[in-house]
Amino acid sequence: MASAGIHPYHQQWVPPPQAQAAAAAPPIHVENPNRSAPDEVRTIFISGLPGDVKERELHNLLRWLPGFEASQINFKGEQPMGFALFSSPQHAVAAKNALQDLVFDAETNSVLHTEMAKKNLFVKRVANSSSVDQSKRLRTGGDYNYASYPTPPFHPPPPPPVYGTPGYMAPSAPYDPYGGYPVPQVSMPTPAPMPAPSGYSPIQNTKDNPPCNTLFIGNLGENVNEEELGGLLSVQPGYKQMKILRQERNTVCFIEFDDVNSAITVHQNLQGAVLPSSGRGGMRIQFSKNPFGRRKDTVNGSAAEHNVAPTTYQPKLEGV
Repeated sequence: MASAGIHPYHQQWVPPPQAQAAAAAPPIHVENPNRSAPDEVRTIFISGLPGDVKERELHNLLRWLPGFEASQINFKGEQPMGFALFSSPQHAVAAKNALQDLVFDAETNSVLHTEMAKKNLFVKRVANSSSVDQSKRLRTGGDYNYASYPTPPFHPPPPPPVYGTPGYMAPSAPYDPYGGYPVPQVSMPTPAPMPAPSGYSPIQNTKDNPPCNTLFIGNLGENVNEEELGGLLSVQPGYKQMKILRQERNTVCFIEFDDVNSAITVHQNLQGAVLPSSGRGGMRIQFSKNPFGRRKDTVNGSAAEHNVAPTTYQPKLEGV
């Protein structure tokens, strides 16, 4: 019953308790799918250059390496420092290995030392796309301390995905070219083994030349077998031709390849290979001072003594 003096229909209205304000939703961090991942390092650092080196000299050395894109030299420190950019990290690692301990200038005893850079080389392009802004030689080399470069681990690209037959599809029967008719099995002859050296021995190779498509092979014995040597070299990828020069004091060989990359691969893989018929230990493989067919004058000596490939080639091997 209503209290005295207050009409039952005029009870004082009590507002309902005010609902607490909804707590603010925590911020939602949405990852931007278009954000690019950090660029992989594909730049190598080159030290050991002579003080009077020209950028064109370094460019001419690197332009034959696979994947090469650009190069610059930083002259701010006591010694010039070179940087070379390649199209992929794999090409950069291969170039680093190919240039390591390469004699750049024999007169000044300049030997190259290569490492992976900390970040990629940035080359500023001007209005003319074929020229480079030389007022700013290098955007990344100014703050580098090349004495503490860590070599990043090599990460090969992942293998392509292999898709199997879906579970809801029955695999088709294998193709039978004989239509079910019985066919006697024909035994296939065992392929002949690939020629291989009998072993490897360490070689001191400190006076090499810049990479080219022609290799010079020294430290061969006087009785080295041409067929044995040709059988080992003719199966290498990119092999083109071979020339053996026999002289009174030594025997040398020149091998031409289709491209510089093939010559670099053989230079690395067969360095120090031992031929049973040679009798002098491992082969010493160097890049020739000039490729096949390009004449270069020599003084007081033959082409073989100066590591110069002959200008003409007359094959001596048959069936190689």
